[in-house]
Amino acid sequence: MSMKVTLDQLQDRLPELLDRVVQNGEEYVVQRDGKDCAVLVSARQWRRRTVGQRLDALGPAYRLSRVKQARAETLLAAKQMRPLTAAERRELQGLLRECETILLRRADALDELR
Repeated sequence: MSMKVTLDQLQDRLPELLDRVVQNGEEYVVQRDGKDCAVLVSARQWRRRTVGQRLDALGPAYRLSRVKQARAETLLAAKQMRPLTAAERRELQGLLRECETILLRRADALDELR
């Protein structure tokens, strides 16, 4: 969850806020004249977000479709509540194999993006 700080608060408390961002992963939305103008996040979080966006931008071969993602989530939730049918197990195994392939593809692309 992001917390809002004014520009004056940021100037007065920058070392403390930076420590909290780095140590606890907190995020701060900086406001000027009551409007959001910047976000203070750790470099690690920022890299994770930008790399994820760049990987997603590579196209559908680098992410599971929304329909397949939703179906996998549905099957995984059902598996927690009841035994899956043989057809559901096969379907889930296929989706998980596809996820694994995509993850490997993304890992290879990540090496090239760095």
